[in-house]
Amino acid sequence: MDTNARPDAPPAQGAGDATGSPSPTAGSKKKLVGPRAFKLFWDAHSVTGIVIGLALFVIFFAGAFALYRGELHAWADPGLRASETTLSADAITQPLFVDAPPAQGSDVQVTYPLRDRTYFFVRYDTPSGDSTRAVQAYVNASTGEAFTPTVENHVGRSALSEILYDLHFFGQAGIWGEIVSGLVAVFFLFAVVSGIIIHLRKLPKDWHTFRPRSTLRTKLADAHNVLGLVGLPFAAMYAITGAFLSLLVILLAPTVFVVFDGDRGAVNDELAGFEMPPHEVTGEAVPMLPLSTYADGVPDTWHEHGIETATIIVHGWADDAGVVLVYGETDNALTAAPRAALDAATGDVLAASNVPTASALGGAAAAMTNLHYARLGTPVAKILFFFLALTTSAVILTGNILWILVRRPNDPRATPLLHRVLARLTVGIGCGLVAAVPLLFLTTSILPLDLPDLQFWEHMAMFGGWLVLTLAAFSGSSAVGAARWQLALAGVLSLLVPIASGFNGATPWVSLANSWWGILTIDVGFLLMGLALLWTAARLDPPALKEDAAGERNSTPEQDRAGPSLAVEGGRA
Repeated sequence: MDTNARPDAPPAQGAGDATGSPSPTAGSKKKLVGPRAFKLFWDAHSVTGIVIGLALFVIFFAGAFALYRGELHAWADPGLRASETTLSADAITQPLFVDAPPAQGSDVQVTYPLRDRTYFFVRYDTPSGDSTRAVQAYVNASTGEAFTPTVENHVGRSALSEILYDLHFFGQAGIWGEIVSGLVAVFFLFAVVSGIIIHLRKLPKDWHTFRPRSTLRTKLADAHNVLGLVGLPFAAMYAITGAFLSLLVILLAPTVFVVFDGDRGAVNDELAGFEMPPHEVTGEAVPMLPLSTYADGVPDTWHEHGIETATIIVHGWADDAGVVLVYGETDNALTAAPRAALDAATGDVLAASNVPTASALGGAAAAMTNLHYARLGTPVAKILFFFLALTTSAVILTGNILWILVRRPNDPRATPLLHRVLARLTVGIGCGLVAAVPLLFLTTSILPLDLPDLQFWEHMAMFGGWLVLTLAAFSGSSAVGAARWQLALAGVLSLLVPIASGFNGATPWVSLANSWWGILTIDVGFLLMGLALLWTAARLDPPALKEDAAGERNSTPEQDRAGPSLAVEGGRA
């Protein structure tokens, strides 16, 4: 994003950019690159930021909530909230197996509650006449109550969590949306690198320079630089991991066809560092051992590395050749999740992998995923990533605003149409999304969870509200005015979210008593965000901005080294 004036713009007396740094032609012997290369990097940084800026803002803002995907399920659906009591896998599955026993030789999957999951997931086939029918159940880990989700391929009765998770990589558009988000991440990495080159000489000063009482452009430039530097390692990591995860389908396609002859299963084995033992159903019936036997029968190295059972899949239920595949998870490593294969009849270990021996390819892929979603073994990391994602969102929007301000003529009426449209889109897409997200939360909390059209109304609240706010940003005489009332609306809606959460049984003291730390974090986060949005809206006072712009035009290099003069009007964008 563009933080300052263009390098070819006429500098103010003694100043060359919005932060008071010398122009690219001044002091060239101190530059990392020459004047022409500097200008090319500057222009590339600006254009790249503008082209991908709004898409990148959506990715980061929605991504902040995607970090709490599991916790959002529990926030939206009280039936998924954990308690101190957790039933065993045998106790969970016994009523299901009595009512509909698994078909001999079929596959049975049981996923355990772990990390942000507060439920068991059970899936298998049961005999039905001459064939079989599928049984799929989500079971509360505390009460044993089974429920059927009404959101296709998702957990729970509400679509709130999945809407924000999918929006993080444009999942609503399918595989093409995911590819687009990956390409945006690639260009974002280029913007990060070019920004480092541009600011490398003055990084020590930009790190701590913030002048909140200076002119508007200087304040925005300082905020853009300081926040950008604070979140620089985070932004680079997210650019790399996001591009990798979103473009993994494209990256692995040549490997699948050239190296593995189109065998995707072989690729999965390589990623896991584990090869599934061959097995074929014989038809000879044998009694099954309790599921807890398989969970406890994993190698001792699992326990040494803090690995917990995450999923058990029985291939060939009650068959003499049955094999049980146990998946593990750990909070103490970034590498691939381990697996173990056990004999279903005896419980003996047939093959196993653990964290230290994961394949290089599988370890790299797992590390990318775990870093991207802050699966680092502590809630503090997730909270830090959440605020850094919001900080990066602020860097993106300030970059867009600066690009418009720096190129605005002294007479606001002469502002090019493209700049006016970009200003309104920045308000509508940026501020509109910030208001649409708490609107989604309030819709979920107000409407009954058993409402047949709940997911439809959730989508309408999110995307319909966002569309209305985007269109509303083009009305009125000022983009600043539109931004002010949309931020104020977002602030009020955000403050209502913790109140709605309390009415749904998750008041702060109840959350503390039940250790619902995820829900409490979400409510506190909305409280802080609401206050910050209202404060920002109050600062966007058009008369004050007029005086700010006037001061910017009349300032001297000694008073404010802000570069070329510009106008910020209270009447037009």
